[in-house]
Amino acid sequence: MLDDTGRPASTAAESTPDDKPVARAPVAPPAILTPAEACHRVRTLFAESCEWTDRFPPDFFQGENCEATIATWVAPTRADRATSEAVMSCWALDCEAAVPCMVDANQTRPPPPPRACGDEGAIAIEVDAATWDARRGRDITKFSQAKTTEAAPIEVCDIDGEVAWMKRATCNDGSNPYQTEAEINERRDSYFARGGKCNSILDRYSVPCPEATYSIHIDRYVCPASPPTGAK
Repeated sequence: MLDDTGRPASTAAESTPDDKPVARAPVAPPAILTPAEACHRVRTLFAESCEWTDRFPPDFFQGENCEATIATWVAPTRADRATSEAVMSCWALDCEAAVPCMVDANQTRPPPPPRACGDEGAIAIEVDAATWDARRGRDITKFSQAKTTEAAPIEVCDIDGEVAWMKRATCNDGSNPYQTEAEINERRDSYFARGGKCNSILDRYSVPCPEATYSIHIDRYVCPASPPTGAK
């Protein structure tokens, strides 16, 4: 899967059959790669059919798009530059080993400051309590009720909030097509777009219910300024 910039971050935790996280030692990332080195590695992994590379938009590998995109991720002005560099350094590993490395790279870095609404980046915006309480999708319980678009996605805070929303919503018969949190992470659409109230990077799911397949757009970059207990 990709993280919020579109780069692979694979936040899907390793799970046992009862969905309890598997304890594992942190994976030390390799040396930081230059944009050219990172592109060479991710193109190699893509050619080897590495599953998480399918999350890149189709034109990412065309021409100089990869190098240009990565250069924006590691620009000196980016607050999340260090995290981007750490994640991409994991691409020097093989496909399977890169996944826990990228998870650790995202989890061990200090959180960047909030993003201003409308600014580009893979960082959450912070909203006041009233805006958080009125967030889109808060009271939706069925996928059929979620009439989402790129302009009007479900609003949640962080990947945990996204997974929690997808687990909570049901088909009209009360079922949910996703058995585990890991499955939710793995079954996002191969998709890249910006939208929502602050032009954030979106996720999209094609949810297969007995009555219909629903296209669900989610903006996971809307967070309360002072998160209450259980806010996600």
